Amino acid sequence: MNETEEVKLTDPQRYWLEQIRACEASGKTIAEYAADHGVKVHAMYAGKKKLVEKGILSCRRRERFQRAQVVDTVGGSEWRVQLPNGVSVAFAGSVDARTLTTVLSAAASVE
Repeated sequence: MNETEEVKLTDPQRYWLEQIRACEASGKTIAEYAADHGVKVHAMYAGKKKLVEKGILSCRRRERFQRAQVVDTVGGSEWRVQLPNGVSVAFAGSVDARTLTTVLSAAASVE
């Protein structure tokens, strides 16, 4: 049984659940996601609040910063980042800030 089967959701709650999950998967903030998709920010927060109250979504907040440790010093443009959850991210060459943020956010959410 998945989490949406345990508690009956209204159509609007299902809609907001889909929007919140899509937002989280995008790596964007709620404000960024709402602006990109023509959704009112306060409506997304209200929808999320209802889902948290029903126990469908966790109330934990996404951490904006993660502790990182440089584990290897390599020459050139090669990088390796070790996150506190044990996940390592390695890449070579240049990478833009948005892509790096998306990759590190995804890696930080791995449990």
